[in-house]
Parts: sequence; structure tokens; C-alpha cells
Amino acid sequence: MWVMRIKGKVADRLQPSMFSLPGRYKVANALMLKGAWLCCVLGGVVFGLPALLMMFLVSLWQREFRHDFPYVLVLGVTGLCLDTFWLHTGVLDYGAAAVALPLGFTLAPAWIVMLWLAVGLSIRHSLIFLVNRPLFGALLVGCGSPLSYLTGERFGAVVIPSMSGLMVLAAVWIVLFFAVFTWAKTRLTTD
Repeated sequence: MWVMRIKGKVADRLQPSMFSLPGRYKVANALMLKGAWLCCVLGGVVFGLPALLMMFLVSLWQREFRHDFPYVLVLGVTGLCLDTFWLHTGVLDYGAAAVALPLGFTLAPAWIVMLWLAVGLSIRHSLIFLVNRPLFGALLVGCGSPLSYLTGERFGAVVIPSMSGLMVLAAVWIVLFFAVFTWAKTRLTTD
């Protein structure tokens, strides 16, 4: 025990960090996640990209990125596919922000995918209390998702043609985030 304390103190002196106090990085990550949401919704890629880059740089600086990467990758791809699906089924309408590809196919806008990446960067940090309670976390995130999209609609970032579609979206989010939080909890307890 005594040897472990000494090693811990030496390691702290070798790697000083503004986030070295317990909980500081979680608070900073939560603030960056909220900031990224605002920047992406209000300013699209122009404001969202610098906010997301800041989150990536802090993750790299804190030597957390290799642990965050699986969540960033899975949620980025899932978010792109899911929001593109919502776009094509008429649940959401991103208007001119949607990315038009050749042959008439359209993808969800880059700013919404950046939000999914930001969530991936937060799973192990500010969202860890939800990871520790996967069912509660999934219900909280799933029930909160319509509010997030409705707020985005008020800011003019998205149009929601039908409230019933929004309820389907919430149900999918509950299932998705239960799976994500359970996966993260399993990964974190076996590492």
C-alpha cells in the first residue's frame, strides 16, 4: 500500500495536469459536451468543428483518447447511419444542411455526426454515472432525446414533421444507449 502511494505521487509529479483533482476532467468534459452541442446546433460545422477539436485535443492531452476511441468510432458511425435513416424516413428534416451525394443519396449533416462523436468522447467521463446504471441511463437519454431535437428545431437546425416519429426516435435511443452503456460498463469493469 505504502509503495503504491509513493508511485502514485511520483507519477502525479511527472504528469501535472489542470484536471488532476478528482472530478475536474468530468466537469470539464461535461462543459465541453454542452458547448459542442450549442456550437453544432447554432453554427453547424463552422462553430462545431473547433468545439469538437478541443474535445479531441483534451482527450489526447489527458492520454484518454486510446480508451475513448472505440466509443467515438461506434457512436460516430451509428449516429451517421441513424440520423441518415431518420432523414430518409421523414422523422427528421435537416434541410440544406444534409449532405447530398451523387445518385441522389443524402446523408445526415456533418454537425449532427460531430455531436455523436462528442458523446463518444464523453462516455467514460461526464457520462460515466449513466454507464454505471445502464437502464437508468438509457431511459434518461432516450426520454431526453426528443427535448434535444425539439430545442434544435427551435434554433432552426432541424425540422420535426411529426411528433409520433419523435417518439419512435426516443424508443430507438433507449435501446441504443442501453446497449452502449452496458457495453461500456462491461469494457470498463474488465480492463
